[in-house]
Amino acid sequence: MPSRRLLLAAMLAAPAVARAQAPQGAWSPTQPVRVIIPFPPGGTMDPVVRIVQEILTRDLGQPVVVEHRPGGATVVGTTEAFRAAADGHTTIMVANSFAANITLRPTTPYNGLRDFAPVVMATVVPHVLAVHPSVARDFAGFLEAGRRPGAGLSFGSYGIGTSNHLGGEQFREAARLNATHVPYLSPAGAHNDLIGGRLQFMLANLPDMIQPVQTGQLRAVAISAERRVRELPDTPTVAELGFPLVLSDSWFGLVARSTVPEAARARLETAWTAALNRPEVRGRLEEMGFTVLAHGATRFGQEIRRYSETYAEVIRANGIRVE
Repeated sequence: MPSRRLLLAAMLAAPAVARAQAPQGAWSPTQPVRVIIPFPPGGTMDPVVRIVQEILTRDLGQPVVVEHRPGGATVVGTTEAFRAAADGHTTIMVANSFAANITLRPTTPYNGLRDFAPVVMATVVPHVLAVHPSVARDFAGFLEAGRRPGAGLSFGSYGIGTSNHLGGEQFREAARLNATHVPYLSPAGAHNDLIGGRLQFMLANLPDMIQPVQTGQLRAVAISAERRVRELPDTPTVAELGFPLVLSDSWFGLVARSTVPEAARARLETAWTAALNRPEVRGRLEEMGFTVLAHGATRFGQEIRRYSETYAEVIRANGIRVE
């Protein structure tokens, strides 16, 4: 039987040949494969799927179809995926909210850890700790301003329970800041108020912060990445600054029903990791500010549990609730 490495190489070079030489009993789709996106069209998640859509279609031998099912803080789309046939033809792209909702929304029709299985952790976007210039010039100055008695700083987020809300609360506590959370209905509203000085700081997606930082509208005083990024090479990581446990970023990954046959999930995992590892795909995504991970199911499952446990602690410690 060919090794997994040889099969992967064959699929990269010639997907049709790889399918023809797949081991006996391997799964192949017999109808279009749905990728549900639980957010409105045009969001940050869209490029991750769109860039690999054609490659996956060729590899799997069936059209890969994107369906937007926004609403309910991703619960609407996730419920749709949960109720679909568990045959491998329906998958869903999830983000940090998938891990947060395990604690934040315990009455959903599904249990995130029990009813879904990880397929691939595709990408991550680090968060920039962006500060209005009137607050501070650097991280040390920001800490001094934020710790001042009665400082009254406000930090924004993309909504209650979002990754930058929970990351912001965790950072506020770890850094001992006097700050209040202000949730927004959209990233644009939060960004505009940060630039306008109605907010003092925010942990925001890297791609959205590059231009306002470079033009001096905002200051990047830290970044929640494993290492410094080329877009903001002078911005230190939160770990460098003494806060290695702060978990604040935006990741995207594919999951399927846990009752989908293992062979189907393995086939989807192989197709997705192969597509994400193609140089042209990595190049396009990295140009847009994404870090390509292409972690397989085992690693992705570990990350979901790590985030869900951290988020549970933050949610309970701060009494965070949603209506």
